[in-house]
Amino acid sequence: MRISLDEKDNKKDSARSDGLADMIRENSAREETKFSDLSGKKKARYIWDYYKWWFIGTLIVAILAINFIRDWRENSKPTYLYVQMLNTYLGSDPANTVYDDFVKEAGIDTATERFSLDTGTTLLNDRYDTTMIAFQERLVANYAAGTLDVLIGPKDIMEGAANCGNYAHFDEVVPKDLMDELIDRDYELYYFDPAADEIEDYEGEDLTPYCAGIYLDNCSYLNNMGENGAYPVAATEDDRVIFTIAANSGRIDHAVEFLRFIACNH
Repeated sequence: MRISLDEKDNKKDSARSDGLADMIRENSAREETKFSDLSGKKKARYIWDYYKWWFIGTLIVAILAINFIRDWRENSKPTYLYVQMLNTYLGSDPANTVYDDFVKEAGIDTATERFSLDTGTTLLNDRYDTTMIAFQERLVANYAAGTLDVLIGPKDIMEGAANCGNYAHFDEVVPKDLMDELIDRDYELYYFDPAADEIEDYEGEDLTPYCAGIYLDNCSYLNNMGENGAYPVAATEDDRVIFTIAANSGRIDHAVEFLRFIACNH
């Protein structure tokens, strides 16, 4: 292979490359330079200088294609369970531990089914910026679409969804043997009282309090997860963490399985 450049070629090519490739072209204006005479290192530098943007562009396209295919394959799997933990202290490592532990316990084949554990959502009653609005809209959309199965979070945040009737009647969907075990382990049932709600108007509706979940104060599995636990020790009644099941979940059995896993197996 020969690189032979006259003055016209030199001007044209110098606009496309730099470094060693430029030096070779400039020094070859009056004589030919054999590519084969270059050392291996200089050959590599020449090829990189001349073609680096093609290499970089090709690499970016390949990465995007791989990520797209991977995400498409993952999202096309049927969902085994979707759990969302609001305002949790769990970092990525403890969250991965919860994920891996439940996958193993439930025998989920992640090659064919998808278990989603969302620990990245924070909602605050006294903050209404675009991030909070986006989180709220996503939560509402997940409920409306029947995507969400389990929601866990502090009482003051959770009662907003209870007002909308999004929580299943806990004592009706949880088997009696599990309910008895939870009570034996001193878990306290959470009752939502529509009559005590100062925001929503329930005129003409049934105002009987109903069991909408359980408090997770005694959940040693989550309390001992990571350095600080999944949630801080509740300083007030509003800080107490509640486990609920979505009223329109199509995977109630799997939601109950997750409840048994975190509340009774540790």
